[in-house]
Amino acid sequence: MKLGQWIVTTGAALAALLWLCGAAVKAQDEPEGTERKTAFKLYRWQEDYSYLAGKELSDWERLKYIRIAEWSGAWLSLGGEVRYRLDGYDRYLFGLGRSGYAWASSQERIFQHVDLHWSLFRAFVQVDAAAEDGRPVQRAFDRSSPDLRNGFLDLILPAGDGRLTLRGGRQELWLGPSRWLAVRDPTNLRRSFDGALAEYDDAALTLRGFTARPVDIMEGLFDDATLGAERFRGGYLTLKSPFGLPGTLDLYGYAKQQDSVSYRRGTASEDRWTAGLRLALKAHGFEMAAEAARQGGSFGAASIDAVGGFADLGQRLKPFALGDATPVTPKLGLRGHYASGDSNLNDGRFRTFVAAYPAASVVSEMSLVSVSNLINLQPYLQLFVGPTLTLGASWNVLRKATAADSVYGPTGTLITAKNSSSLDVARIAQLDMVWDASKFLQLHALYSHVYAGGYVVAAGGRDFDYYRLQLMARW
Repeated sequence: MKLGQWIVTTGAALAALLWLCGAAVKAQDEPEGTERKTAFKLYRWQEDYSYLAGKELSDWERLKYIRIAEWSGAWLSLGGEVRYRLDGYDRYLFGLGRSGYAWASSQERIFQHVDLHWSLFRAFVQVDAAAEDGRPVQRAFDRSSPDLRNGFLDLILPAGDGRLTLRGGRQELWLGPSRWLAVRDPTNLRRSFDGALAEYDDAALTLRGFTARPVDIMEGLFDDATLGAERFRGGYLTLKSPFGLPGTLDLYGYAKQQDSVSYRRGTASEDRWTAGLRLALKAHGFEMAAEAARQGGSFGAASIDAVGGFADLGQRLKPFALGDATPVTPKLGLRGHYASGDSNLNDGRFRTFVAAYPAASVVSEMSLVSVSNLINLQPYLQLFVGPTLTLGASWNVLRKATAADSVYGPTGTLITAKNSSSLDVARIAQLDMVWDASKFLQLHALYSHVYAGGYVVAAGGRDFDYYRLQLMARW
């Protein structure tokens, strides 16, 4: 049986089993920046099932808290995920390039993890496998035989009023909710790093320092290796309830080195540092997240001088219900990005802002363009129907920040119309739905129509449609 067939069959069986068991589980928040509360974290190693100690366990909870030996105090937690996803394009990326025709990508992935806690030590191991069919040009993070995605050891020590965690090994390297750093979850295989991290955490703050290199994903069995051509290092500070405000303030600085990278002005080695801050607040239904960053360093012989920003403002309105129906809570919001572009391709100052390791969908759900030389505004409406269903609609306007620079598409893709001075990139109308069918099973559906802007039309592009269907079971 092929890997894809095995994953789909296994996923269907597990989904049916988990749907039927309906075991109660303590809800935990997803990482900041998401809208939903689910039974599981996006980063599975952040889950803590120590609260199950001494409790009479249900069938499902027996997987989450397994005592190894009463005298040792050690315990084990098991978990995983099976996901099927279908992405369709008509046509792909405005009809540009060798993949610019109608096609659909069928993707399957499976994760399984083991989490061991013993005294001052913690070991987390996660193995994944993935298959993909239908994409004209294969990406490294779409297919792989079973491989190690996370494999790290923690030493956890008391330190003052908090605790100090020293971590080494393969890890997803979550630093905080910055817009410019993400695990790349929409793709089949997530981003991880080989390196070391030190974290101090108490009631007032969390401070992280790290040095790491990204993992180079290969298709074979347990053959992923450290990518020697890149290095990532820096620090990240989170202040909790700063100045008495109901939220968090993040301050960070990090550097990314690459042996070779390409932009509109050419290809060269790059040493880019980023310094930024992020403020997130929630009060009386009002929700805000705002972030700004400055970049410096060098690209070839040019010095880097770039800025980027992000903001998401939203207001949850009073719930309403139609008759005896489930209460509906509306949310109106506006989000947007600004990322500077290269205004002069021949001078000694390089002004294109580049996010270090962003989500592929940071600007648009179909991974249309990256956050470089871009301004976008996206008013949106969300309807939270009870605790399990979210409906959304948005209108996204994308424009270039400077005329001289290109539009940066998916990794390694530049959209260039050399004779066009237009700044108009695209407008995106989108509808989406997320339904938590149970604590273990989630369905996500999305449709977008993309209107090509003047610059893209000048490059030979046209309007296109995108749709997604995703079914995910987690345990």
